[in-house]
Amino acid sequence: MLDALSLPLVFAGPRRTVDALGERIPLHYEWRRWTWRNERCVEIALGRHVLRGRDPSRVIELGNVLPLAGLGGHTVIDKYERGDDVVNVDILDYGPTGRFGLALSISTLEHVGWDEDPRDPGKAALALERLAELADDLLVTVPVAYHPAFEDAFVDGPFDCVELLVKTARDARWAPRPLAERGRVRYSAPFGNANGILVGSRGLVPEPSS
Repeated sequence: MLDALSLPLVFAGPRRTVDALGERIPLHYEWRRWTWRNERCVEIALGRHVLRGRDPSRVIELGNVLPLAGLGGHTVIDKYERGDDVVNVDILDYGPTGRFGLALSISTLEHVGWDEDPRDPGKAALALERLAELADDLLVTVPVAYHPAFEDAFVDGPFDCVELLVKTARDARWAPRPLAERGRVRYSAPFGNANGILVGSRGLVPEPSS
């Protein structure tokens, strides 16, 4: 109910932004799937940002997320979800013929091994390493406090930058926070779904000007 009441505040005001990947990025609002109410407003915005100007044939995504937001044309690996142009294979068993320019995964790795039967808490870290091997540049997001056993491996993972973004208000407000504050973030409280996301990137953050 509170999400519905905040809807006019979100769409009537100026498009909100988030500071991430060294830039100020407009959030992604979508009426049909209510992306503004959860982490998708940030994650899809980040995905759109890094896909800009990329050759789709040189992009791979783990998890069928961005095509559902109209950002398709690239290779999608998803073990379970059926769909056009989705390759149904475990990422650990995937062997492409060439190397990609960019690999992405939007709130998918936290489910690998963790939400499978039998549960394998270490599989997500292996999947991250495998994804990183497939491409030069990398963008991966995971919700904070959903798969705690994986988060330390994520922070120490194959990135040159890891950022913490935290939801600060119900009406689609997100802000960067120091990684040291990760332990204070809870999942599904005080707002629904992720209240913080980790953003790992490689080759995507501009070098600071001298």
